[in-house]
Amino acid sequence: MTGQTAAGIASEFFVEDEPGALVSASRLGAIIGRIHAGQSLSSLQEKFLEDRGYHALLGLARGDLDPATFAAASGAEQAARAAEKSALAHRVEEEARLRQAETDRNNARFFAAAEQKRAKRKLFDDFDIGYVEHKNFARVRQILLQVVGGTAVSTVDLTWLAAAGRQYWTDPLRRAHHRILAQELTQEWRETGDLRKAVNACAQWRKADKPAEGLEIIQAALKKGTSPKLRSALLTTGGGAFRDLGQFDDAIRNGTEAHGLTPDDFRPCTLLGAVHIEMGDYAEGAAWYEKAEARGAERDLIDREIHAILVAAKPEDRNAIRAALKKHNAMRFKHF
Repeated sequence: MTGQTAAGIASEFFVEDEPGALVSASRLGAIIGRIHAGQSLSSLQEKFLEDRGYHALLGLARGDLDPATFAAASGAEQAARAAEKSALAHRVEEEARLRQAETDRNNARFFAAAEQKRAKRKLFDDFDIGYVEHKNFARVRQILLQVVGGTAVSTVDLTWLAAAGRQYWTDPLRRAHHRILAQELTQEWRETGDLRKAVNACAQWRKADKPAEGLEIIQAALKKGTSPKLRSALLTTGGGAFRDLGQFDDAIRNGTEAHGLTPDDFRPCTLLGAVHIEMGDYAEGAAWYEKAEARGAERDLIDREIHAILVAAKPEDRNAIRAALKKHNAMRFKHF
């Protein structure tokens, strides 16, 4: 049979929907070819038709069906095959849809978990916190969420961060904590006009590395009349903000006035000691630190401040500062 003839014969026997019927070399193609030629079928060929559900063809081949009955029966079989194929295609499509839906759900869960993980990691990254031990994870995360929400670190957590959790007390976390306290104190100062709140607000702004904000408060507070002691505190704290900003002449002016108002207070002396050293007048700075110590400043406090200055200084300046301190008082400053 040619391809065209095979298609015609397949249509004649209502099996053109079956791919094998269009190929004469196939089993079905060979069978309908024999039926078309009026030839009998072998027992194997008849079994093939029975097993595959071609009952009308089998009946026609055996002479059990006349052409009209065959056409009706074979047409019905063809319709049933079409319905079965359609149902199968629908099942396949539905199964594919369900698999895709499950894949989409799994992907959504995966990406949601990944996004949640990124969000958690971002929280730690924002505060420059690297690896967190599993036992500390919940506590550190709660501290960070608290700070992000605008609440300063509690005293209990500050104590823990100063001891067991030192590696988590990073500069960004420290600045954020002090910024919250500074904002609270600034608001209290504006609402009450309490100058002590202004002093404390400036101190917190400095710890938050925002000295300009603190200085603005101090300059406003200094315009109000107050006692020499409180004015000295405002001047000293403001002088520290000037020092942070590198405005050393203004810091010296504030410190000098503060010392004149409260000559027995060590705080203006420590300010003047630090500023003079940072300006390069090392001997004068050492002398002011000695005055501060004589007025009650703890030696450890002064030593920490000098160490901080040395760490921040250039190597050549660091050596010059050490030499000047030891020249001024070899015994007092021998460990620097």
